[in-house]
Amino acid sequence: MLSTIVIFSGCVKEESPEDVTIGEPFQGGVVAHIFQPGQEGFVEGKRTGIIIAPVEEVFESQWGCQGTAVGGTSIALGAGRTNTERVLAFHDALPDFYNNPTQCHPANNGTVAARVTLNFNLGGFNDWFMPSLEEMNYLYDNRDRIGGFSTVEYWSSCESNATNACVMSFVTGEQLSKPKSETRRVRVIRFF
Repeated sequence: MLSTIVIFSGCVKEESPEDVTIGEPFQGGVVAHIFQPGQEGFVEGKRTGIIIAPVEEVFESQWGCQGTAVGGTSIALGAGRTNTERVLAFHDALPDFYNNPTQCHPANNGTVAARVTLNFNLGGFNDWFMPSLEEMNYLYDNRDRIGGFSTVEYWSSCESNATNACVMSFVTGEQLSKPKSETRRVRVIRFF
């Protein structure tokens, strides 16, 4: 009796960025925006955009140390990753913030959204970050196609001042400033 062994290689279809649309799963998350000509982030001859972590990966955290300014964050498109890294570096440099968070404010509990974000790994990708306000605008514009947004506000990576950081409502699109020691939702993004 002869038996035949068939080996398949390359059976997993890798989708190209050229084939994806907003709302589809791609590279560990969901396509949240595709940059168009005239938009910052557009690259001629290449499809680029924003991927958001799926709703199952939303987490809640404080933004961080209330009462001391991190400084240097930006609302601009493309600033989210730098903002997130800056916020984490600031907290890592505080004297034992994670074990003694009340050194900042009595309501601080030691959670820092940037720390959770930069430790996040999904679908083999570890380059996730908290969106800037401009990046959040794209998420808001496509919220119905992305899905999974709550009626509560979400943290951005932008700081308002020593006491507050920026949040966005995905119901109204309103951008507000809230105390950093409040616990809010975070939905991380990455670029492709």
